[in-house]
Amino acid sequence: MTDQSFDLYKMLVEEVRATKQARRELTNTFMTLNLGGVGALGFLARENGQGLNPALFIMCAFALVLTCIIWRTSNRYYTLLLDAKYKTLYAIEDGLSRHPIREEYDALKGSRKAMKWFTLERAMPWLFIVGYVLFCVIQLNVVDFAQAHDAIRDAIHAL
Repeated sequence: MTDQSFDLYKMLVEEVRATKQARRELTNTFMTLNLGGVGALGFLARENGQGLNPALFIMCAFALVLTCIIWRTSNRYYTLLLDAKYKTLYAIEDGLSRHPIREEYDALKGSRKAMKWFTLERAMPWLFIVGYVLFCVIQLNVVDFAQAHDAIRDAIHAL
């Protein structure tokens, strides 16, 4: 491998690091937006919903759900970008006598699959969406939870 190829390899490794950092910063930004949104919804729903403007409440919750969808889409973009960078690194490693990045990836393969769906980065947008929907259902009295609880209790006792 030439010195120029190795310099390119080092640059790509640094780009992977920078891309991962950018993804973390994006996650921090969306977490901050959503935590502020939770505060805003709490403010709108203060005093047990007295004086609650349902249209404003629903629009705010909808905007926050859209924010979560954008967050998830952005996370997916960074995942695809990193995959492309790793493929390029692997191609350059083929010219080396060793494959350090690929060997590390292969060593983690089993644990990576298990953790893939349980990372906060992937789960948080969906958890916020579920929270917003439940919060709206409760605040807007869409479901009478006391009645649902009584019906479930009666069904269990009937068994």
